[in-house]
Amino acid sequence: MDAPQKTKSVLIAAQDARLAGLIQQYLLKTGFSAHCEFNLDAALEKIVASPVDLLIVDGELPEKVLRNFVETVAQVKPNVQMIAVGLSDHELQSKSLSAFVSKFVEKPFSISDISSIIKETLN
Repeated sequence: MDAPQKTKSVLIAAQDARLAGLIQQYLLKTGFSAHCEFNLDAALEKIVASPVDLLIVDGELPEKVLRNFVETVAQVKPNVQMIAVGLSDHELQSKSLSAFVSKFVEKPFSISDISSIIKETLN
């Protein structure tokens, strides 16, 4: 008899409520536990206090804010996988974030694009 698989927990840290909501809806429909946070301090508190398997971060956050946030997450929870979505200047940001963020999803993207990246990252 196989042991039941643990539900993967995903935190979406975003400033765009519409984008975060769409990703959250997809995750919930496909069996993930998903939570959105629109305040980075609250997102960091959630990461520290709860088990999080994947952090999806809004790539449209100001570059310095984004970099500081992912660096802090990597320091407090080094095993949390991170994906940045919605980047408009992927090359510049990926150079400064690549040590912390495992995957980047550039604009424009579809839910199937993000779906395959999530599955690839968590498997």
